[in-house]
Amino acid sequence: MKQRRTIIITMGDPKGIGPEVIVKALESKDIRNLLSESNFLIIGSADILSQTAGSLKTDFKPVLIKPCATALVGSIQPAAGAHRVQPDIFLYEPVTAEKSRGGLDYILSAIEIIKSDPGQVLVTAPVGKETINKTGFNFVGHTELLAQKTLSRKVTMMFAAPQLKVALVTTHIAYKKVLLYLTTDKIFSTIEQTDDGLRKYFKVAQPRIAVCGLNPHAGEGQAFGHEEAKIIEPAIKLARARKINCTGPFPADSVFHRSVQNEFDAVVALYHDQGLIPVKTMSFSDAVQVTLGLPFIRTSPAHGVAYDIAGKGVANPLSMIEAIKLAVSMGNSGWSLFDNQ
Repeated sequence: MKQRRTIIITMGDPKGIGPEVIVKALESKDIRNLLSESNFLIIGSADILSQTAGSLKTDFKPVLIKPCATALVGSIQPAAGAHRVQPDIFLYEPVTAEKSRGGLDYILSAIEIIKSDPGQVLVTAPVGKETINKTGFNFVGHTELLAQKTLSRKVTMMFAAPQLKVALVTTHIAYKKVLLYLTTDKIFSTIEQTDDGLRKYFKVAQPRIAVCGLNPHAGEGQAFGHEEAKIIEPAIKLARARKINCTGPFPADSVFHRSVQNEFDAVVALYHDQGLIPVKTMSFSDAVQVTLGLPFIRTSPAHGVAYDIAGKGVANPLSMIEAIKLAVSMGNSGWSLFDNQ
């Protein structure tokens, strides 16, 4: 009998929209249909989730489980006397919402749990970087923290939307520092992990990858800069030498349109906003973030904490729904979780 996979979901910042989109997602028909093949383990606050469910007038009530270590995922056991309203949705509460440091400790708990059984997958609700940093923890982002805590040498942030997939070479750094971090090696490794991810997760047999230029018109024959010739083109040549179908550098103002027109399977962007503006313009509500290069599968909705609408019951759960669905699909892909290590 096939073992049921556990989808671990961190609640995110208790003051953000994470609790709301989680409740709405797990109550949706799309996710309820996945309960035959997966368990769901939420790491977060019982009080916050209960209040959220009440305000949304749902019957959502996950089963509290004992705070045991390795048994959390492999053989989930409800706490003594727990009422099993929804027997496939569980909750582990490592700390109170007030002590969660803006949701940081939910992430750290998830890392420790999933390390004991990396065959599971992780879906993270959004946290606020500024909120966490005010607690004294140096937090850059989910992706960077997960890479650090799992000793992953190189990870790639990819955004997957219905018509567009974009991978980023650099992520959460100031624009003025992009050139300091932009190297031929980093561009090549992003191309390589993008090719690998498309094959393993998205079943693209022969991925076609486009690479953005840095300067207007991709440098216009070095009239607007030399980075294309000195940094980007060598990375593309190296990728092609490894039999990766990679072309460019292309002007960033047109290459995303070409990808939407099915000329490419993914675009490698050089910095955060270069890649995220087209993704969020086209698919603000249903884009999903995927982290390639970790020893486990991780997805996330592509939106932030949205403090301005938190608690109002109006948050759109579609990106969380898609993040969960993609996590399940990736988990069923059948490849070895340690192939990329």
